Amino acid sequence: MKNSSDNVRGNMIKTSVIIPAYNAERTISETLRSLLAQTARDFEIVIVDDGSTDKTPEICRRFQEDSPVAIRLFTQRNKRQSAARNLGIKKAEGGYVVFLDSDDLAEKEFIEKLVRAVGTDPEIDISYCSYSLLYQDGRTKPRKLPSRPGKRTLPGREALIGLLEENLEVWSGSALYRRSVLVENNVFYDEKMTMGQDIDFRWRAFYHAGKVYLEPDILVHYVQHDLSVTRAFDPVRFPPSSWIDPALFQRYIEDYNDEDERLGYVLRNMVVPRFLLRRLRNYVFYGLNDFFGKP
Repeated sequence: MKNSSDNVRGNMIKTSVIIPAYNAERTISETLRSLLAQTARDFEIVIVDDGSTDKTPEICRRFQEDSPVAIRLFTQRNKRQSAARNLGIKKAEGGYVVFLDSDDLAEKEFIEKLVRAVGTDPEIDISYCSYSLLYQDGRTKPRKLPSRPGKRTLPGREALIGLLEENLEVWSGSALYRRSVLVENNVFYDEKMTMGQDIDFRWRAFYHAGKVYLEPDILVHYVQHDLSVTRAFDPVRFPPSSWIDPALFQRYIEDYNDEDERLGYVLRNMVVPRFLLRRLRNYVFYGLNDFFGKP
């Protein structure tokens, strides 16, 4: 068997695409094909098989044989998605990391445009793009970033506040992160969380970012299927902001003795009340307090 890493030996790997996979034999082939069709070639694919019991590992090994980019496959016992992503961060060799699930689909310029964006300024630590929700019946729902003519770069703190105020929408698969910023600040996924770990990770990553870049093009598709959280729990009825207690993030920034008055104000007067109101609404109307966990 030819080792796909031989194809890129001697070349600098700029980006690692981290894919946690658990029993993904029905979907992972299309995800990998979308990555192998990328206009960029200076990247690797890091797959973490989370204890699959189906043919997921075999499919990945078949793709390894003739891949034009390095595909590295790691296996762990079933520890869930957060642990798989964390292992991917630790094993990644690229200067940047991006997280896709084993059923997401990337446009051909997905990696090229996100990497090009961070290359425009050495202080940019995160670039993120518009994306779409792609349903099984072929319908799509664009999730476009707000139009900012002539201003695509923001200070990390301003972008964080945009996330907290819900003026900016970032999904785990629509952002590329400088790996050193994550590792040096110990920004990993909280493996004890069962819901909201993406939001928790995102807030902490943006907190430490120098600058971020907004790419307005839709470059990736978040596939909605019967088992997806978004399909099972309508984000309008159960918005992601009700999945995580913002007091966790408040304590996090307090540990840094952060005195940013605007950030503190937004957390205290917008994010926390909104969380409590939405959690109460979920409890009253849907009785799902146990699903979302105790505040």
